[in-house]
Amino acid sequence: MNENMRDMITLSITIALFLGACFFTLGLTSQIRMTLHEAVSVVGGQKRSVHSTLKPSEPDVYSGPQALLIVVDSEVRIQADGVTVTHNDPVALINQSIFQADANYRAVYIRDIHGDMTEIQFYKLPKIEESS
Repeated sequence: MNENMRDMITLSITIALFLGACFFTLGLTSQIRMTLHEAVSVVGGQKRSVHSTLKPSEPDVYSGPQALLIVVDSEVRIQADGVTVTHNDPVALINQSIFQADANYRAVYIRDIHGDMTEIQFYKLPKIEESS
């Protein structure tokens, strides 16, 4: 067999496999389109009953210095134990003694309906006494 003929057969097989894959993909695409069309017609008149919410797996706990750094770097409204923290420079925040260095704080994130964070609330956690 001539080498040119082998190359032509290989090229023909490659083109045939490529076209077969393209037709198969077009068939799957039309199936997906028909399925979505049927789903739209079934649920088209229903009211929205599923609301997505963001729930963290565990509450975020920060030490006093970590909470202070979050306040300094944050652009949203901050509350610490119900007191609104004004955005000042870090030295002024340290002088106000809002966050205690030896305490831990739990953070609660408040978001609007679009999921954008609007406020962070810090709550001081009680100290756990170690028994000897």
